[in-house]
Amino acid sequence: MAYALIIGINPIYGLITSIISMVLGTVFGVSNYLIVGPTNIMAIAIASSLSTIQGGNYLSLVFVLTFLIGLCQLLLGIFKLGNLVNYISHPVIVGLTTGVVLIICLGQIDDFLGLNMDSSFNLFTGFFQIVKNYSPINTYSLCTGLVTIAIIIIFKKINPRIPAYLGAIMITIFIVFIFNLDAKLQGIEQFSTILPTLNPISLNLNLVKKLFSSALSIAILGFIQIVSIVKSLEEKSGEDVELNREFIGQGLINIICSFFNCFAVSGSFTRSFVNYDTGARTRVSQFFTALFLLLFILILSPVIKYIPVPSLSAVVIMAAIKMIDIPNIVRSLKTTKFDAVVLIVTFMTTILAPRLDYAIYFGVLVSIILMLRNTSYIDYSHIYYNGEEDEEFLHESLQNVQENDFIVINLGGNFHFNSAENLKKELNESFCKNKDFIIRVRDVENIDITSLKELEKFIEKVQNNGGDVFFSGVNDSLYKSLQECGIREKLKKEIYLNQISIYFLLQKML
Repeated sequence: MAYALIIGINPIYGLITSIISMVLGTVFGVSNYLIVGPTNIMAIAIASSLSTIQGGNYLSLVFVLTFLIGLCQLLLGIFKLGNLVNYISHPVIVGLTTGVVLIICLGQIDDFLGLNMDSSFNLFTGFFQIVKNYSPINTYSLCTGLVTIAIIIIFKKINPRIPAYLGAIMITIFIVFIFNLDAKLQGIEQFSTILPTLNPISLNLNLVKKLFSSALSIAILGFIQIVSIVKSLEEKSGEDVELNREFIGQGLINIICSFFNCFAVSGSFTRSFVNYDTGARTRVSQFFTALFLLLFILILSPVIKYIPVPSLSAVVIMAAIKMIDIPNIVRSLKTTKFDAVVLIVTFMTTILAPRLDYAIYFGVLVSIILMLRNTSYIDYSHIYYNGEEDEEFLHESLQNVQENDFIVINLGGNFHFNSAENLKKELNESFCKNKDFIIRVRDVENIDITSLKELEKFIEKVQNNGGDVFFSGVNDSLYKSLQECGIREKLKKEIYLNQISIYFLLQKML
């Protein structure tokens, strides 16, 4: 219900979303422990994405966006592109999550204090709204919110398995009812008992164009949550989950949810770990949870009007604060300067951008840059052989091998377009006039045409300056690449295949 309030829709839709998503999770889910449903991050992402959309029925926009999110997830899963989220760096996720926590907390301040202000998804403009529209704080709202937080903390101290959030809400309902505070506090208005029903959604091309970018970013965000939960649960349960199947299932869940008046869902950290800790061993556990929620709507709906909104805001704030991972923040800031910069910039983008999906795309972009940067470094060294067959090759600095008859360059790993510049730099530093070079490629796993072109330029440069280039450790695949690229024709001597070692090559040449 609290997550529905974040989006700005009737709380009943939060209950309906929980029921439908958990029933579908039982059918389409893969993990035995992953529990799907409304989450803080997904709710704030939906609200942020729709905040700038003008015109149309807001509620219908929520359902259309949910359908598009599910469609994106389904397609990403089918084409096995969902695994790309594994390459999103950890500092990006930490920075994004921390920024979202602050936005969520700021968005609940008005209800927590009983103020009346417009919502904002930019931290500073939101703070400005609070100052600009300041009015006397509703003491009853503030006290109710603080009592809710205190009850949650006490329950968790007594026993982590106690449903602290539910207990806090029930106690505050009792207080509101006993002391007749419903007139002094904002409560759940216009709560109607709506059972899940199948309803069509209205799609048009212009609306799809407006929402598609947001849908794709939220789909990726949902995948990030699922990967984080599944990986954490794997350590506890030993369960091995095929992520692309889970992604496809998640897409189907959101697509079907959109036809039952539900908003987009994802894996829930809290519910998944509580589910595991209480001894559940199959996905059927969430089906029974859905049945209990349905009974709650049917039997206890008259009580819901007594739920104070400040209590729901307190629940959202406490759930959001749990998302802050201080040890990981400290670790990311201390590991490398680059990780620290990535975390800080992602965090600042999250709290400053007018929409959360901008920060998500920025995080993906930063992760791609990080990946390319990390793979741009190549395994490049100079090796020296002292003339005895049973001795191993020694790695030496360039200065120590410049006087040798041959300068042996040892290459290893993968050579892609992003590492070509690094290869060019290393080759230029190794170059000496009137010198012969042996390039050992036994440890090269893969090499693309961009890197081969740099080798070709180096060969021409050496040959034009009184030297020659020989290859050692060439396997069949690399031999074919050298032929197709035209490098084979430029070599005056035979290329020696895998079975020819540098030792025999040197003996033959000497």
